[in-house]
Amino acid sequence: MLKVIPPRLLVPYLSGKRNVISGYVYRAQDCTRLTTPKHYFHALDLGFEGSELTADVPELYLVKWEARDVDTYVVPYGPHMGGDWSDAPPFAGNGFTTSRDHVVLQFHTVPMPIPAGAEIVCVTPGTERPFGVYDGLTWRRAA
Repeated sequence: MLKVIPPRLLVPYLSGKRNVISGYVYRAQDCTRLTTPKHYFHALDLGFEGSELTADVPELYLVKWEARDVDTYVVPYGPHMGGDWSDAPPFAGNGFTTSRDHVVLQFHTVPMPIPAGAEIVCVTPGTERPFGVYDGLTWRRAA
């Protein structure tokens, strides 16, 4: 799974002041063709009103982790799809992001503890490099 970290939350994550993942999350396997911050921006609907990100952001940070059986991920279906969700963008209501170029399933999770082994990666055009690894208590600098 993966979640984009808004710039204002990177330091709180790394310093241990934020120790949960919540909101819209995505399967990493649906994002393998995304290789630049611009790709992520468009594919994951990150240009919603109030977003801190732009299509021209030079780098993007993601939290990535292995989904576990005990994690709770809900496909947020709107009334037009038989669900009862109603939310502001990036919510699309059909279980997918609105990207016409990339098919990406959209999930939502209530606040859940960051799982041990999660990592933060930095995405720049054409490069994804490890930035930090969570050992269950603190973030360690990636090797």
